[in-house]
Amino acid sequence: MIIINEKPLSQIEKERAEEKAPLVKMGQELAQLKIENMQKDTIIQTLGQELAKVKIELMQLKGGE
Repeated sequence: MIIINEKPLSQIEKERAEEKAPLVKMGQELAQLKIENMQKDTIIQTLGQELAKVKIELMQLKGGE
């Protein structure tokens, strides 16, 4: 049985890597978006806590009149 390789192995490996590249890039972009969303969630949570503190202070000021 004779097998004739039309392409060298290095070429085949290169083509496979190029096929996977878009998936890798999408995975990286997805990871970046998840990180950005976590940062936004943290900011929103912090702002909510600060707003609650301001509301408490305002109620205390109104009650002190």
